[in-house]
This record gives sequence, structure tokens and C-alpha cells, in this order.
Amino acid sequence: MRRLVIVALSALMSVNAFAQSFNETEPNNTRAQADTVLYALAPPWSRVGILNLTANDSDFFKIRLNAGDFLTAVTYPMLNDGGTPNTVMALFDATGTTALVFNDDMYSGVRGSIVEYAATVTGDYFLAITGWHGPNGQDQLNYYEGVTHGESGSYILTVSVAFVPEPASMLALGVGLAGLAGLRRRNRK
Repeated sequence: MRRLVIVALSALMSVNAFAQSFNETEPNNTRAQADTVLYALAPPWSRVGILNLTANDSDFFKIRLNAGDFLTAVTYPMLNDGGTPNTVMALFDATGTTALVFNDDMYSGVRGSIVEYAATVTGDYFLAITGWHGPNGQDQLNYYEGVTHGESGSYILTVSVAFVPEPASMLALGVGLAGLAGLRRRNRK
């Protein structure tokens, strides 16, 4: 049990070692004005920011992804137990007006958003976050640029980019976890 606790704490410390905080720079309401605070970071990386959404506001961030990178982005509203502001988030490539992935509510009762994307092409991408203003068109760029909505409040944005694990790495991870489970079971006896 003691070894399992040490392994778990070591894993948490290694994840936290590369997570850093960031702030946004306004205006960043369009792709052309996208904040570059998350641009050109070498994977794996993770950033966490406490950002503010005001009425009619959108937040765009430019991100560089390499083929094989895996992006995870999560917004969590800080008011009303995850209910305010109600965010909608999408990921666009450099040339597109249609989102590669988008999300309105991460799960029932929490009006944050989550997107995950495995890049197949190296290039620039744009993460867009805005306030909810209807269910239609959330996969279109015009839902995020030049919008009219009444959502306002602070939200937490967590963005991380890691390498997509290859099958051999996943096998090694699985064997290691099975070994830890076996060690724990043996120590119980």
C-alpha cells in the first residue's frame, strides 16, 4: 500500500511540474486577434488560467499542434456551482470556418465545455470560447466571432497537449498498472 501511495504521489507531482498558469490579453475576440499565450509550446505542456467572459465576448487562442499531438481543453464556470457563465468551445484549423470539434455542456448540470482532438496535420489551430446563445451553428466560426450573448463571469480554462501514445507505450503502461495491482493484492494477504 505504501508503494502504491508513493507511485501515485510521484505521478501527481510530475503532472503538476509542467502545469503553469496564464492570463489572456484582450482583445482576443476573433481568429485575427487570437491570444498567442499558448502558441509554440513544446509538448507535453499544460496551462491553467482563470479568465473572464463578459457579455458579447469571445476568447480566441492560437495553438501550434504537430501531427500526433493530443489536445484537451476544458472550461469550468466558477459561479453557481458550474452554471455561470455557460460556455461553448470549439477548435478550428487555420483555414477552416467549420469546427474540427466543439462542445456546449461537458455533462449534465455543469455548463462548462470540453474538447479533445488528435492532430493529424501539423499546423496552427484556434481554440474559441464564447457564451451560449443558442444551440444552432456551434460548429461555425460566426457563432464565436461578432456574437451577441448575455453570459458573463469567471471561468477556469485548462489546456494541455501531449503526444498520442503509441501501442507499445500503452502496453507498457498496462503491464505496469497490472504489476502494481498484483503487488497491492499480494501485500493484502
